[in-house]
Amino acid sequence: MNKVEIISKAIEDGIRQCQWLPGSKLPGQLALMERFDVSRTCLREAMTGLEMRGLITSRHGSGCYVNNLFELQFAEPMSGVELDSVALQLSIMEMRLVLEGEAVQYVCERATDDELAVIAHGYKAIGQRRGNGLQRAKADLKFHMLIAESSHCLIVVSLSQLFYPQFFNAIYGSLYNVAGHDLSLSDEVSIVISEQHRAIYEAVMLRDGDAAKTAAQEHIGYSMSLLESRV
Repeated sequence: MNKVEIISKAIEDGIRQCQWLPGSKLPGQLALMERFDVSRTCLREAMTGLEMRGLITSRHGSGCYVNNLFELQFAEPMSGVELDSVALQLSIMEMRLVLEGEAVQYVCERATDDELAVIAHGYKAIGQRRGNGLQRAKADLKFHMLIAESSHCLIVVSLSQLFYPQFFNAIYGSLYNVAGHDLSLSDEVSIVISEQHRAIYEAVMLRDGDAAKTAAQEHIGYSMSLLESRV
């Protein structure tokens, strides 16, 4: 392989291994030139090739960003879908039951110590949002996103990035009573969910994949039962 091909493959491998997450900015030109010991012209040729293949997007004056490879395929089938329908909420919960159970196992096996520290910070943020239902729900979502993003599985990361923000109301509609712009949980449900989050968090910190998977699936299963009780 020539230098352009070597650079292209190295960056593509880094993307597929989640060294750079979808939506994240790649290192600047100077950093990449030093990393690969190549000229600016050689680097630009490699980056142009990656952009033509849809792996990255160059933003003038800002840099190059990793694309979510599923975004275009995802957008069209979901156009016109009723986001608050119970059927969609249940479908999303079924997806999460599979996706998060596997993701949390990968986290236990693959996450770096720094990534675990970020997850720990995200877990603690949920408890710090007790007075604000909407902020608590967003912190809850962030905790699950951090787990997905630490799985080092590109498909898990990409799908989570597309599903969670897009279907925020649908996901949390099974748990929260929506009133204007505020969200609230009953005391009973809040206690159960807090314990489930704690079980996931503690298993991840211990890198106990089996316990983490069980805790994650119990959490999603409980959310599904709440939703099904409304049907």
